[in-house]
Amino acid sequence: MAIARSFLLAFGRPGKEQRDLILGSDWLEDLASRGWLGKGDPRKLRKGLPRDPGEWESFVLSTFDVGFPAPQVPLIETHYLKEGSPPEVLHENILYYKAFGCELAEGDPDNPDHLRHQLGFLVILCWLESGAGAPPATARSARAARKEFVERHLLSWLPNAARQAERKAHPLWGGLLQALRAWLAEEFLPEDAEAGRCFET
Repeated sequence: MAIARSFLLAFGRPGKEQRDLILGSDWLEDLASRGWLGKGDPRKLRKGLPRDPGEWESFVLSTFDVGFPAPQVPLIETHYLKEGSPPEVLHENILYYKAFGCELAEGDPDNPDHLRHQLGFLVILCWLESGAGAPPATARSARAARKEFVERHLLSWLPNAARQAERKAHPLWGGLLQALRAWLAEEFLPEDAEAGRCFET
């Protein structure tokens, strides 16, 4: 679950922990060593990033949350939807969450298909799959659900978001979205993957 939580923090609301993960730790180097950053060089990805807390917050918000007519890189599945109905996609995300006892907090400004919610749900599925306090049937259901959810509601749009980030945003974000896509494909989709690999630290 550590990797899932790290990505959740990296694409979460701007703050000190997020900034420290990206600027003050060797997390990018770890992603590069696993081959998930592709040709991305952690030193180059950090180049020009703000260190001041207020500037960091503005940097993150202006990339993902604020802009007209839309942010540079919306982290919302329905923004990249080419087929299907946005209300149906939103409803399907909610149904997945409810099936495992999850609900969006009242007053949460983010759509149900926002990457923050999708990664948060993935963390919960990994926890349930680990069997921590859950019966075996729940762990099996979580394993099946996370594969389907990753295919239908993460890998369906993250490649497009990564390409948009590469064109419009700081190189960091295109690299991280590519790394997230690579991790999801490697860790959650292979049929012959060893059980429990998503709990690797």
